[in-house]
Amino acid sequence: MKNIAVIFGGKSVEHDISIISAMQTIKGLKNYKIYPIYIKPDGKFYTGDNLCEAKTYLNFNKLAKNIKEVSFEFGTSQITIIKNNKIKDKIKIDCALLCNHGHGGEDGCLQGLLELAEIPYTSCNVPSSAICMDKVLTKIMLKTEKIKTPTYVHFNISQYKMQKREILNKICDKIGFPCIIKPANLGSSVGISISENEINLEKAIDEAFNYDRKIIVEKYIKNAREFCCGVMRVGNKVMPSNVQEVKKSKIYTFSEKYLTSHDEEESKFSQALDTQIKKLAVKAYNTLECDGVVRVDFLFDGKTLYINEVNSIPGSLAFNLFKLPIADFLNNLIEEGITKHQQNKTLIYTFSSQAIKAFIDMADHLKYKMN
Repeated sequence: MKNIAVIFGGKSVEHDISIISAMQTIKGLKNYKIYPIYIKPDGKFYTGDNLCEAKTYLNFNKLAKNIKEVSFEFGTSQITIIKNNKIKDKIKIDCALLCNHGHGGEDGCLQGLLELAEIPYTSCNVPSSAICMDKVLTKIMLKTEKIKTPTYVHFNISQYKMQKREILNKICDKIGFPCIIKPANLGSSVGISISENEINLEKAIDEAFNYDRKIIVEKYIKNAREFCCGVMRVGNKVMPSNVQEVKKSKIYTFSEKYLTSHDEEESKFSQALDTQIKKLAVKAYNTLECDGVVRVDFLFDGKTLYINEVNSIPGSLAFNLFKLPIADFLNNLIEEGITKHQQNKTLIYTFSSQAIKAFIDMADHLKYKMN
């Protein structure tokens, strides 16, 4: 039986959504030994007896039972379980199933940790994760393949402080109103707002800077319909999911995503649009060199189809978009993660050379000449 670490939580504004994704995932896993690894908002890793129960997180410090710290044995594929500063166990992990969203978990940081620990994992690799997390870098990469995204302006907090007037003028001239202001490295619609004029624009930018040091301002596409499509690798094929239309107000808010119940209603759109969305979702997956499962979000104004965002670890892992039992869906993610890791292990990471000896010889020769 394989040991699967389900990692979730984290130092992220999407912390709570990550817990929900993990609880759904753990419930769907069959025939594995599961090790829940919860990352508290302070960044520390823990495991415990009842971390698979959602109620535990209503008051973690009070309700969590038999909590132990988790650390990683680099280069060994093992985690170390620690309690009261004493090692209690060492466990080989066959694969880490990542349910982290946002900062520290979806941006390549956690992936880098697992790479160093030699633990297979179920998401995009380090560079792909970092690019998908950054909305600006995502747009730049998609543009190389002539994939359309909404017109945008971006800037960091230092640039804004030094060139505020020039940046505001650029937004007014290039983007216009209304426009959407977003933190560049955030998800779940946190920190996002619509500005109807320049007065509101400054307030919205200040709000977004509470969450990130880089901001992106996009053209608001009026009356656009919003669609999403999951993509995952199955063997040697990249497979799109069903296409789903998102019912929303002006923007798809955090509340609409996670705090509002949704009645299932069938959306009507053409087969041609369905095919176009799936084809473009796969193209984005390949362009960004993704792995695991991603969700691609689209805007459609009746004529042009735009990619809005690419989520490298989507909420609930987007399993609801696929025509697969959740157990089969998760099995595929795990097996693909293990296969990718095994393929990487066949690469050559060492190179024998005389560089160090030459360096020592040159240093000794220089020392001799100086004396």
